[in-house]
Amino acid sequence: MSSSLVKAVVLAGGSGTRFWPFSRTSLPKQLLPLVEGRSLLRMTVDRVLPLCGREGVVVVTGRGIADAVQRELPQLSPEQLLLEPCGRDTAAAVGWAAWRELAMGCNPVLLVLPADHWVGDAQAFGRVMGAAAELAAQTEGLVTVGVVPTRPETGYGYLELDEEVAEKNQVRCFRVRRFVEKPTKERALAFLSAGCYRWNAGIFAFTAEALADAVRKHLPELARGLEAMLDDARALGEAEAAARHYPSLPRISIDYGVMEKADNLWAVDGAFPWHDVGSFASFAEILPRGEGGVTLGPVVAVETEDCVVLSRGPLVATLGVRGLVVVATEDAVLVTTTENAQKVKALVADLETRGFGHVL
Repeated sequence: MSSSLVKAVVLAGGSGTRFWPFSRTSLPKQLLPLVEGRSLLRMTVDRVLPLCGREGVVVVTGRGIADAVQRELPQLSPEQLLLEPCGRDTAAAVGWAAWRELAMGCNPVLLVLPADHWVGDAQAFGRVMGAAAELAAQTEGLVTVGVVPTRPETGYGYLELDEEVAEKNQVRCFRVRRFVEKPTKERALAFLSAGCYRWNAGIFAFTAEALADAVRKHLPELARGLEAMLDDARALGEAEAAARHYPSLPRISIDYGVMEKADNLWAVDGAFPWHDVGSFASFAEILPRGEGGVTLGPVVAVETEDCVVLSRGPLVATLGVRGLVVVATEDAVLVTTTENAQKVKALVADLETRGFGHVL
């Protein structure tokens, strides 16, 4: 498919509180150079450039981190950033991108990608996303990428696939039977054995018009709000129109609000190494393991097993410990276990109530 018919919508508005103290309000997770010396945002954009070209990238992000995003992606023009005055979840973010294209008289295939995922094979990823774009254009339906599971993961939602309908560039294409919530360990084992379940990666492809039609059907309040916002943008400018309308848009994810309700749903096999990098414990799977586990920065690990030890400042030395996550910066230190690393978001909320907002 020609790159002129494809645009990538990169969702980069998250706060990344599970990665405190590395991430801060002004420097969320997707901007941290934690993997291969590059940020996850930069890696995401680099992966989609062969599919859509530099002019085909749109990044939806928060107004408060716009300057940081622009510094990270200097090849993008300011018009390629959609700046949310406040977070309204992914349905509003993706809907804005779709309505904007339609307002300009365009109807490209939109590839929707979170900015904070890790992918271990960019070539395989490109092949899969190319197949997704082609399927979305041919069916005028909603296409999701189902990552082929490699373990009985209980932390992800799943897709149950129906019949296989095609193969495009060695990528299998299916109808989707249903979305499945995060399973128990027993159900996850059954899903892995069945072979017809995939991880829901939150990566999608659809034409702007197909997405707009689905939003009108399943989220009519959001559709009305986006229509009003884009109408006002002609007279007021995009920033002023967003400031007036965006805060009152419904707060709901595109998964819950649209994809799980749709009946024209398709999937392509995501046969590439993938991780959503949901907590510091994720680094045990995506960074090279050394003696003691995964380390980054000035770290000395002695008699240490299965730990994640990261420092952006002081020397951190560990001795005789196992299964810990230790993260150090110039003004804060986090110590937890790999099992509790997902709870850092709640810890950050507690720190704010205790008056430590200056280090958040």
